[in-house]
Amino acid sequence: MAAVEFALIAPVVVLMVVGTIEIAHMLTVQVSLDGAVAEAARAAAVRLGQSEDTRDAAMREYVTRRMSAFPIANGQSVTIATTVYRTFGSSYPEGFTDSNSNGRYDGPTSSTPGEPFDDRNKNGVRDLASAITGKLGGPGDVVTYTAEFPAALYFDYFSTITGANGFTLKATTVLRNEPVKSNGT
Repeated sequence: MAAVEFALIAPVVVLMVVGTIEIAHMLTVQVSLDGAVAEAARAAAVRLGQSEDTRDAAMREYVTRRMSAFPIANGQSVTIATTVYRTFGSSYPEGFTDSNSNGRYDGPTSSTPGEPFDDRNKNGVRDLASAITGKLGGPGDVVTYTAEFPAALYFDYFSTITGANGFTLKATTVLRNEPVKSNGT
């Protein structure tokens, strides 16, 4: 009788233990990715004496090296994107007055002037965000760093259940570059 009870309960217990380990693995990878992106961004924000390409390469290499301890899903790679803004205020959409209360901006048409909006950059067009060109910006610029890490499952067994060979984790940090050029020493 005990063998039958064990046969019924053991798979459930094993699945719970393995699932807990898989979730712990996912959380560990997420915390490591958050830390790697934050540290790489801080280093890039203070080393303005170096060229933008040098800082960008160092930032990408640092994140990739820090995350190399974790397995990547087959055929995938770490992706890192940056967006540069002049100020924190230009990193979000220009506000508008929702005149017809439909919850979205209705632009100008041939018969209506469109809903009024706060034209922060004075270009006459409602912008979702006012990014500037560049990878990591210059002194005083605000940079958004976003990394995506396609982590492999710790236990391949779960790929038969989920239908995926991993999960993609994302980390984002926003920093203002130092206001003066330095090598970060």
